[in-house]
Order: sequence, then structure tokens, then C-alpha cells
Amino acid sequence: MKTLYTAFNGKNNSSKILLDAITTSDKLYLKNSFNTSVIQLIDKIKDNNYDLVVSIGQAPIEKDIIKIETKASMEDYYETNYDFYNLKSNIEKNFKVIISDNAGNYLCNNVYYHGLKFIYENKLKTKMIFIHIPKINNISNINLMADVITVRGESDDKKYNI
Repeated sequence: MKTLYTAFNGKNNSSKILLDAITTSDKLYLKNSFNTSVIQLIDKIKDNNYDLVVSIGQAPIEKDIIKIETKASMEDYYETNYDFYNLKSNIEKNFKVIISDNAGNYLCNNVYYHGLKFIYENKLKTKMIFIHIPKINNISNINLMADVITVRGESDDKKYNI
């Protein structure tokens, strides 16, 4: 399974630190810009044949909680096309999980909305999910968090399949 992981830049941004801890070469560090981050994401999706895009952002949530976002909204909305229940089951073995239909109203929602919109409008087979994690001082084990959100295919031991 070809998976792209994205997170926003920033020295103290927990999503960037988590992306650093994910052991894959398919990573995209997004600029903290409404326009540039969308262009980066769409260019990457267009130029590759991804099965899944996992985008990560930082949110003001409590210690060791992971929020799986199911919807991105602007003037209209797009819902994730990813069956996230296996992801939820894997995460909740180590962290509390919240399923949310509100990705916020800032950069995270913007990149999620435009990513899903591009996927739907171009009838791509690519799936996309957005995950919010707490600020870095509210994460007990960043490496464990990176491991539990990493999606692997059938042949990988102790991981789940989409």
C-alpha cells in the first residue's frame, strides 16, 4: 500500500515532530500557508499513485488523545472516503480516540477540504484521512504515537489493513 503522510512545518509543531518519527520515505512537510499547503498536497497526489493520504495536524486537545477527523467543511463539505474503524481500533489500544466531524477552521481543515475535493472531483482511488494530535507536551510517547498511526499492508506484522 502506497501511503503519503503529511504534517505542517514548525519547530515545536507536534505534527511535524510526529512526522519526523514515522519511518517512511513518503512524507510531505506542508508550509503553514493556506494556498501553498494545498498546492503542495495536490501536486504530490497528482504526481503519485497513492492508495492513502494520512494528514496530521496539531490541535489543543488533552493529553494522549488522537482525533480522527471525518469531515472537512467550507461553503460545503467533504467526508473522508477512508474506512477509519481499523485505524481507530489500532490507536485505542494505546491512546484515547475521538471521532470528530469538525476539522476546525484553520490550516488543517483547509488542506483536508481541498485534498478531499481534489480526490472526489478527479475520481481518484486515493483515500484520505486527517488526524489531530495534541501539542508535544501533551504526548507521553511520540514514537508509540507514530507507530500506531502508521498504516501498513497485509504482510506487515502487528498492523492493520485498510
